[in-house]
Amino acid sequence: MIKVIVVGACGKMSNAVVSLIDNENDIKIIGGIESAGHPLIGQPIGKGFIQANLNSIIKDADVVVEFAIPEITLDNITIAAKSGKPYIVGTTGIKDIKAIKKYSEKIPILVSANFSFGVNLLYKLTESAVKLLKDFDIEIIEAHHKMKRDAPSGTAKKLVEIIKDARDKKQEIKVHSIRAGDIVGEHTVMFISNGERLELTHRATSRSAFASGVIKAIRFIANQKPGYYSMEDVMG
Repeated sequence: MIKVIVVGACGKMSNAVVSLIDNENDIKIIGGIESAGHPLIGQPIGKGFIQANLNSIIKDADVVVEFAIPEITLDNITIAAKSGKPYIVGTTGIKDIKAIKKYSEKIPILVSANFSFGVNLLYKLTESAVKLLKDFDIEIIEAHHKMKRDAPSGTAKKLVEIIKDARDKKQEIKVHSIRAGDIVGEHTVMFISNGERLELTHRATSRSAFASGVIKAIRFIANQKPGYYSMEDVMG
């Protein structure tokens, strides 16, 4: 049985993960973490309760999963590293990736802006298309619900990184962000030339697409040695 703590326990993504894990036989939630003063502190989550301090329950965990805000990520990874617990980061907008990679020398850390297998295939298809369509202009359109804090999304930033690595790091790739309604997540990479346009699009209609990837990531990271991992490693 893999015992999991969810940081950012009351967010939309965390709720989707907790709901799926409730139906799994080999994984259980033993607690959740939210900021001090949150109205749901003390409420049940999985087989445990929502608390304000990761230190208080991390000793009982096998894996920590985070979907929160970037300001708390390093503090919680520090706690996990001291306890030797694997850590999954689904939080987007993190700037200090170098510090996270340093901690991955002590514990296995998996970082992903998107846990959907479809999106991770989009990354591969985009890389291939960039190398083949050398003279095409490239732009990205991404859309999410109006409550999403960061823009562009972490997935869009990853796509930009892939494009620059495959072509020219100095090239400017424009990202057009939409924040409206309850859009779960849409990403389109447009390759545009005179007289034709190719579009690679992924649309998520439910957060279960991401949550199922998180469950696979939990099973993967629980058995890894210290290192810095991605969903590409999970997919093999």
